[in-house]
Amino acid sequence: MAGFAPIFEAFSVSHAQILDGMTDFLTAMAAAYNQDTDVYGVAEAGLSPDTDSFSNEGDDTILSTWDWLNKGDLTVKSGYLSFPLIAALTGQPISSGTSAGKEVLAVDLWHEDAMSVAPKSMIIKMPSKDRDGNPADFVIGLYKVSFKPIQFDGPVYKDGLKVNYDGSALYSQLDELGQPFADGKKRVGRLLAVQK
Repeated sequence: MAGFAPIFEAFSVSHAQILDGMTDFLTAMAAAYNQDTDVYGVAEAGLSPDTDSFSNEGDDTILSTWDWLNKGDLTVKSGYLSFPLIAALTGQPISSGTSAGKEVLAVDLWHEDAMSVAPKSMIIKMPSKDRDGNPADFVIGLYKVSFKPIQFDGPVYKDGLKVNYDGSALYSQLDELGQPFADGKKRVGRLLAVQK
């Protein structure tokens, strides 16, 4: 990996995928599109820290501060509504049939049993380059995401319907394969840069 500088820029979002507990971050980022677990047509994604702090005061001044992370707030917006992804996130089955000779697919929206499902690992992948312009893939891997019920933006005239797959990235004692970390410490995720 000679000449691969450890400073990167990323551009756009090319892939967001919910993992199945048997696939590691690197394998998932190299895999082809999977209709059951990929967020198809990602328009934007974001991850921001939810933090708190405490100021230790004395003698009419702040003597020290303590800061900590509660969780990460994840947002993923897509222009497509994926029935297989909703089924994977909620555990609710897709039903299919016909009506008047036309195929019909259906999945429950906001079913009460789908409001408290097990957290899942995921990746967000971006095309990237290192400081010297060498191409790479930049990946944010999250170990434990508790997904919120899907939300809709729109439909808006000439802008369509957007679907939000949001969640909370929580501290985890296990990696994406369910293995404990060697140092016994909890973490939220991992940043990966993979040379092309």
